[in-house]
Amino acid sequence: MPDGLYHQPRGGVRTHDAGDPAGPSDGIPLKAQTIAGKPRRAGLVSGMGSKGTMGGRMFGAGEQIENRRQAEMASYAILDTPAESEFDDIVNVASEVCGMPVPLISLLDGERQWFKAETGFGQSETPLSQSICAYAVQQDDVFEIEDLTQDTRTSNNSLVTGGPRVRFYAGAPLRTPDGVALGALCVLDTKPNKLTPSQAFVLRTLAHQVVTTLELRRSLRLRKESDRRNKAILESAVDYAIVSMDLKGMVTSWSPGAERILGWDEAAMCGKPAHVFFTEEDVSTGIPEQEMASALLHGRGTDERWHLRKDGSLFWANGEMVPLRDEDGRHEGFLKILRDRTEQRNAAAKEQADAAFMRGVLSSSADCIKVLDPDARLTFMNEGGLTVMEADGLDQVRGRDWTDFWHGQARADAKSAFWAALAGGTGHFQAPADTLKGTPKWWDVQVTPIRGADGQPERLLVVSRDITRQRASEQLIADSEKRWRGLFEGMQEGFFSGEIIRSDNGRAIDCRLVEINPAFAAQSGLPADTVGRTIREAIPDIPDWLIETYARVVDTGTPEVFDIAVPELGRTFEVRAYREAGQRFAAMFIDVSERKQAEARRAALAELGDRLRNTNDRAEIARVASEILGRTLRLSHAGYGAVDHDRETIVIGEGWTVPGIPSIGGVHGFRDYGTYIESLKNGHAVIINDVTDDPRTASDADALAALHVRSLLNLPLMEHGRFVALLYALKDVPYAWKPEEISFANNFADRTRAALARIDAEERQRTLNLELSHRMKNMLAMVQSIATQTMRTATDLDAAKEVLAGRLIALSKSHDLLLGGEMGAAPIKTLIEGALQTHADNPNRFVLDGPTFTVGAKAAMSLSLMLHELATNAAKYGALSTANGQVSINWLLRDVDGEPHCALRWSEAGGPAVAPPTRTGFGSRLIGRGLAGNFGGEVDLSYPRDGVVCTIDAPLAGLQAEDAPRTAH
Repeated sequence: MPDGLYHQPRGGVRTHDAGDPAGPSDGIPLKAQTIAGKPRRAGLVSGMGSKGTMGGRMFGAGEQIENRRQAEMASYAILDTPAESEFDDIVNVASEVCGMPVPLISLLDGERQWFKAETGFGQSETPLSQSICAYAVQQDDVFEIEDLTQDTRTSNNSLVTGGPRVRFYAGAPLRTPDGVALGALCVLDTKPNKLTPSQAFVLRTLAHQVVTTLELRRSLRLRKESDRRNKAILESAVDYAIVSMDLKGMVTSWSPGAERILGWDEAAMCGKPAHVFFTEEDVSTGIPEQEMASALLHGRGTDERWHLRKDGSLFWANGEMVPLRDEDGRHEGFLKILRDRTEQRNAAAKEQADAAFMRGVLSSSADCIKVLDPDARLTFMNEGGLTVMEADGLDQVRGRDWTDFWHGQARADAKSAFWAALAGGTGHFQAPADTLKGTPKWWDVQVTPIRGADGQPERLLVVSRDITRQRASEQLIADSEKRWRGLFEGMQEGFFSGEIIRSDNGRAIDCRLVEINPAFAAQSGLPADTVGRTIREAIPDIPDWLIETYARVVDTGTPEVFDIAVPELGRTFEVRAYREAGQRFAAMFIDVSERKQAEARRAALAELGDRLRNTNDRAEIARVASEILGRTLRLSHAGYGAVDHDRETIVIGEGWTVPGIPSIGGVHGFRDYGTYIESLKNGHAVIINDVTDDPRTASDADALAALHVRSLLNLPLMEHGRFVALLYALKDVPYAWKPEEISFANNFADRTRAALARIDAEERQRTLNLELSHRMKNMLAMVQSIATQTMRTATDLDAAKEVLAGRLIALSKSHDLLLGGEMGAAPIKTLIEGALQTHADNPNRFVLDGPTFTVGAKAAMSLSLMLHELATNAAKYGALSTANGQVSINWLLRDVDGEPHCALRWSEAGGPAVAPPTRTGFGSRLIGRGLAGNFGGEVDLSYPRDGVVCTIDAPLAGLQAEDAPRTAH
């Protein structure tokens, strides 16, 4: 037979011959054996080593069997218990029947075998390595080794080789009803031996008795434990009223819970009818009997109703009644279990009310409240949501994918919120989406999980709030903020917000810049990163009064307006400061430089008018005007220069110069400082912002720099189209001249010219008055001379009257011509004849000779006045005062330095002897200045004895000019 297999001898005892192989060594399992025609499992033993020794644990299934055996052993609670007579009697019977000196009840426990009962062995346990029972537990029946010394599994066992020198072993496995071998009931002998079949039967029967005893012990222990537990349950179930009744409904037991809930104690209730805790209405309608009948008929009767306590109060309870039966199944009574559910009922009622309230809230809420399943499909939407979504009903949206309502980035946001909530968090986003009818709206959406009993999200709650108006308002606010921020950033006015910093005693010592706009940064020259710093850090020399002013605004709450000048920038700002909150204030800087400069210019013009109004001194006018002009425009030089065309120079007098810079008074050539003289001659202003890069002055920049000139404004002063003087305004730094400054300079020049013109007009008026007086005298003398001459040659009174009247009319016309100035351009001979017509009392009075050319209007007037004055003097004192006197007027053209000139000579003859005057009268002065000042001509008046001679020499161009300049005085 193969190793490890045992034959089944007759009588059911398995034996092993000494000569057979060692059997199931090395942990190899035995094959299943058959006893009484039923298959049995062959067990695996733990700790069976090679060559028959018990040296270690089996592997695989053996370890599982060992774990199962230990679990079963623990359920019996037998290990390490004291000796008990039931088990001692069993081993004694086995010893007697088998005639063996040593009987054992051996239980295998891990690495040891423990003996519940033994006789003649003297030990309570041995190591598992000495166990022979470990082989018996692998068998399904009695296991027997006749001579242990001859079996390879036991020959080296210390129990065999040493004391007590065991030679025979027979053991029956102690197998539980579940088939787990706990150990063995065995007998040992010190000599080889063999069991009879009847002895084997007894040994097998006693092994069953051991297991039965163990089972009984366990059952009793479990029953006691169950009774204890049941009692504990009854005593601890204070929330339940547990009442047992007999078949008539009389109380047989009353739990502590019943006493607590109902109020009666067990002594008072035993033998009493249980219907005492039912209400009168329920008792009268037979509710207790109906419950007992239901329990008998259906196995249980349930109810949920009001019940009565001992104190008469009512409580709501749910109850169950079940029939009680004896061990034979006969009905012997009832068990009634009640639980006080008053709080739960009230809570349920409240929950129902809350649910109704919530349904009302959901119905009335304008928010769109939805419930989604884990696939994001809609399962619920409140009425308010259906309204705001413009849905016809829930069926229109039920089952739809909620994320499909969104588009673009909004859909991505919706999905992110959905997954966040499905993971147990909260999703939130704001996005646009149309209603079902296409109305565009903005929504604020929050997605939260609805958790199941296991705490995991099983559905999702979505609350979408219509924020279309809010979004529109926010957009308006954002647009407004953007607009105002744009205004703040783009406004020309500087703005800053500050916070007052105080010392320990409360005195304002500094302020911190909280916010500044670009305009303020540009105005102050402070960079944008100055925010956060203090003003003194940014501007160390800031005046104390400014800090004190801001502090006063904060302290009083009263806004203040004041000006502040920034010389470094050449600007003036109007500051409007007001309090914000706490120690905060704000200040707006309005650049009023142009306004201040305009005011300064207006003030300068007013000052100029005041100071020039009462002066007739030309030098004083020039000095005052230069000083005011220079101070107002912050010039380095200002003044007037007289033009000398012949020498091509400009003569600058005293002028005005800023302190610390040398004066530029003196004579300057037309082209000493640039190539712009022709512009001045033509009456055009010359404006140069930087002489170093302007092509008109770049080559002469060094010469200008020597005069401390970097920019200039030159205005020509014209008289009758001729450049006669220069108003200059100079700066020692490059400067962009503003139109209003140029206009101011022109206005300044006009007012200065007006002051000078006033002086000229006053002088002309004085001259005119003198001339008028002189002419009146001359006219009277002329009338007298005409009358005398007329009467001298008249033949009769009527003829004299007629001639005299004609001559007086001619005199009147000549006078009108001279005073009215209505003479136009005319040939020179016609001009002379017209001027002398009044004195032509006979054809030979005047002899005229010279070439023909045209004389301009203004020159004709001056020439007529001179001729008229010469003729008047001749009529009073000279050749025309006698009947035979004669005047010769000759003129010719000649070249002078390449320019044509006209020379005209007046000479008298035939009049009284002439003597030079002792003083120069007005008439002589009028003749003397003649054309000299106006047209660059010269007049020479001499007094030979034979008659007065007057020579006039003037440039032809001046005589022919249509609009000659006024007479300079």
